[in-house]
Amino acid sequence: MHTTLRIVLLLLAAIPVACGGAPVDSSAGKGPGPSPSSSSGSNPNGPSVGAGSASGTSSGSDLDGSSVDDSSDRSDSSSSSGPGSSSGAALDAAPDSPATPACSFASGLNVAWVNFASDVPNPDLATFKTIFKNTYAAGGRIVRWWFHTNGTVTPGYMSDGTVEPIPQAHIDGVTSILDAAHAAGVAIDLSLWSFDMLQGGEGITAALRTKNQNLLTQDSIRQSYIQNYLTPLVTALKGHPGLYSYEIFNEPEGMTQYGWTAGNGGAQVDESYIQKSLNWFAAAIHSADPSALVTNGSQVFQYCSNVNGNKNFYSDAALRSAGGKEKGTLDFYEVHYYTSNGTSNSCFTHPASYWGLDKKVVMGEFYAATTDGISQDETYSYLYTNGYDGAWAWAYESDQPWPSMQVPMQDLYAAHPGVGACP
Repeated sequence: MHTTLRIVLLLLAAIPVACGGAPVDSSAGKGPGPSPSSSSGSNPNGPSVGAGSASGTSSGSDLDGSSVDDSSDRSDSSSSSGPGSSSGAALDAAPDSPATPACSFASGLNVAWVNFASDVPNPDLATFKTIFKNTYAAGGRIVRWWFHTNGTVTPGYMSDGTVEPIPQAHIDGVTSILDAAHAAGVAIDLSLWSFDMLQGGEGITAALRTKNQNLLTQDSIRQSYIQNYLTPLVTALKGHPGLYSYEIFNEPEGMTQYGWTAGNGGAQVDESYIQKSLNWFAAAIHSADPSALVTNGSQVFQYCSNVNGNKNFYSDAALRSAGGKEKGTLDFYEVHYYTSNGTSNSCFTHPASYWGLDKKVVMGEFYAATTDGISQDETYSYLYTNGYDGAWAWAYESDQPWPSMQVPMQDLYAAHPGVGACP
């Protein structure tokens, strides 16, 4: 992965987790309700995301990733606290070994797809390779990519509503994307599901939306996804150098009582079902691959921090209590921020330490644009120097597309070349 021999210094950093909290006003919240065509199914106040093929050019020069690790100039903002107490019964054994430590700073960007919800089984590898090449050349090393998204293509359901056994073509499709990423010197944050699974529109039939809802709320359906699809996938990808982490959900709060999907002609579930599903899926991933990193893309800090009277929905204790599985916790937090979320949720007006989190925190979505007084070119460097553990701007092909994040990533790499040692 074009790392240096000193990557060990980066890996000494503590592992991260995901976030949760009090209700956010959906009218002010972001929900990159990525829709392949129009505003159908997207949060009206969020970025309008369009699918399409990536541009194949880059104005950036190639940056050599094999430089010395300078992570020692940046204090680790996370503490290595032990697992929280849980009132839920532990239904599985504690992991035999911990997950691989997350990077000290994971610099990168969102794809988030080439073809919305349908990159697998036949990914457009030429376009992915261009994106990966441009990311690496700018000093980025992690690319966030959405897999099932809304469930219109994968995973697939049987007539009784249970999830179909994973086809080899799906494993091959994901593997080919990871192979291309590794060949380019980057790795993938593989985001499994998005709030889109309960959206209105997006080609989601009422029958499919009900099946997606049942996957979240019915233990037998959820278990069928784990047994028939998720575990075989994780087993097949175990140890792949092109895989950085698994992300269970993109902005799951959007499909709860705190979100917007019901108002967009879709459905919703109680947040407790999100917590339980996250706990079960994370436990399954950690069981199949104890070294795997697991995270969750929370909409805002209001849902993943206890500051200002909010509640962290995704702490170890909260997830274990909801689902009962000891291994079902996050390894690092991933949070999103847009100015529509309000400065009280801003990563550009608060250092990472402000949120009082017990694990690393990556900013998994934000615009590489002047935000809350921080200039466009300084966005990545600001997050680095203020204690965050990664930056993945939204998004390569939409809203603030490439090359909006190119110079910010290059400037960060030039000042702190150790970020090139991730992962």
